[in-house]
Amino acid sequence: MPLTDSQIKATKHNPERRVTLTDGHGLQLRISQTDRRSWSFQYRFHGVMKKLTIGAWPSVKCRDARQIASEARNLIAKGIDPQVEKRKAKEEKQTLADVWLLYDQMHIASAVKVKTARDYRRNAERDILPVLGKLVIEEIDRIHVVRLLDRIAKRAPILANRTQSLLHHFFGWCVGRGHIINNPAMGIPRQPEQRRGRVLSVAEMRNIYEAASHLSAGNRLLVELLFLTAQRVGVIAKLTNDEIHSDHLEIAGARNKSGERILVPLSEIAHAQIKELGCLDGPYVVSMTNGEKPISGFSKLKKRLDELSGVTDWRLHDIRRGIATHLEDNGLDRFYIERLLTHKDRSVTGIYARSNHIDFRRKILQQWASVLTSKDGTGADNVVSFTGGVA
Repeated sequence: MPLTDSQIKATKHNPERRVTLTDGHGLQLRISQTDRRSWSFQYRFHGVMKKLTIGAWPSVKCRDARQIASEARNLIAKGIDPQVEKRKAKEEKQTLADVWLLYDQMHIASAVKVKTARDYRRNAERDILPVLGKLVIEEIDRIHVVRLLDRIAKRAPILANRTQSLLHHFFGWCVGRGHIINNPAMGIPRQPEQRRGRVLSVAEMRNIYEAASHLSAGNRLLVELLFLTAQRVGVIAKLTNDEIHSDHLEIAGARNKSGERILVPLSEIAHAQIKELGCLDGPYVVSMTNGEKPISGFSKLKKRLDELSGVTDWRLHDIRRGIATHLEDNGLDRFYIERLLTHKDRSVTGIYARSNHIDFRRKILQQWASVLTSKDGTGADNVVSFTGGVA
């Protein structure tokens, strides 16, 4: 009698030897000593016994296995070896890795910013390709993507969401080019993300800034410029000598998150610290290797700052939030805060009004430097009010 799925399920595996169940006409289901259940089709071709591997149960049900075996018999009747046909079909099918290479060449390499391209490739190499790369692109379905994202989410929920966005775009690109019919990353719920809410007080920022004076020149300059310019860590850490001008920094779009060239005004103390602590001979200003390489080792730096300052539960990026909050609390319009943080102006007015307000921003940073470096205690009493403009 033909096999049934319930019969297969009820059959116990034997730890001592393999169990074989026969469906008839060469179709068999083998149960290994470790309880792996797989279909195979035994047939004779040109007088030689051969075996065609069909797939694992229960992914391949009884009905599906019989259909595949029937198709194999039809091929044999036509003088075609099913094994050879299966190998040819597999060779013609593209894997995700094959299509990803095209995606990289046609989209990542030309249509995204340098930093974004680097992040995409790192994501693919570390998480996507090792799991999905060898799978045939047409056979990838939603469960494959969900399992991958769940696996990433266990260690990094935010990275799981970034991976989902990348895969959603990749598979959408595949649909548009005819590699697949449906997008398997469509409609998958995202992982919950918690936005950072840590706001450093003026007293805490003064303590951290003062603690930096006990560090090596490169580390000290990094921390001080983060406070004096309100820029991102990546911008300051890879600052080069050709980006420094007499009263401002000029950062190319490839080095800035907005993708646009930015001008960062320098207060008097910021410029003085660059001249005193910066590596002015090599390409990189903030360096521990005489300017040959940009500074690194932020984890060790952060740990040392915690010890010296007594301030905990914060990140280097929180410096920007602390500065922005302090300035807004003391009357500075949010428009100028956005310009200080060099956020991209996405308003309609921003399309036409192209002033960078660099002189006004320099005055703001000059007053902020006065607040930060004040020597009359670590309280917040001696703040400067920005209501009504900057003096």
